[in-house]
Amino acid sequence: MQISVSGKNMDMGMAFQEHAQTSLDAVVGKYFQNAVSGHVTLEKAESGFTVKTRVALSRRIELEATGRAVDAHAALDAAIEHAEKRLRRHKRRLKNHRGTVTSGEEDDVMSAPMTVYASAEEIVAADDFDEDSDQELHTGLPVVADLSYDIEVLTVEQAVMRIELGGDNMLMFRNASHFGLNVVHRRDDGTIGWIDPRGTRRLSS
Repeated sequence: MQISVSGKNMDMGMAFQEHAQTSLDAVVGKYFQNAVSGHVTLEKAESGFTVKTRVALSRRIELEATGRAVDAHAALDAAIEHAEKRLRRHKRRLKNHRGTVTSGEEDDVMSAPMTVYASAEEIVAADDFDEDSDQELHTGLPVVADLSYDIEVLTVEQAVMRIELGGDNMLMFRNASHFGLNVVHRRDDGTIGWIDPRGTRRLSS
């Protein structure tokens, strides 16, 4: 696995780079043999250092983890430990549900249009909102971007793994058991909600 290491507005020593590459490659290799690439970012914070790791486990699955500590190497170790806990938990979950670990790769992907709107805070900050005008009632919120959203065929276990490994808040997918649209989302209490046309369920994280 190719791993790049960079510092955000700061220089790093060779010792940190070697530590980052060796540690991340070792922990990912224990659970995913064919990971694509990884990146480690070191950033100076007020109370010490923050290390963020991002690994492309496959074409569609990414793992994110963050560590914070007074020392840069300790922050890196914290991020690596966080990543390993996620990988270990999801490997065990997939084995329990399917008998084998699967990468979640599917060729059947439906692309849907996705529109990104400006938030109310952004509108006010940009002075685009006039309290005496009803323009927003007629035109709607300003459009920031028109994108596409890939809706994959996944099992519920794969969808939960995807949202927890990647740190996202929501994922829409087509349920592999009936091909209907489903959504998993991160709840305020830390659990994962599963929305299905047949009902809503809550999964523990």
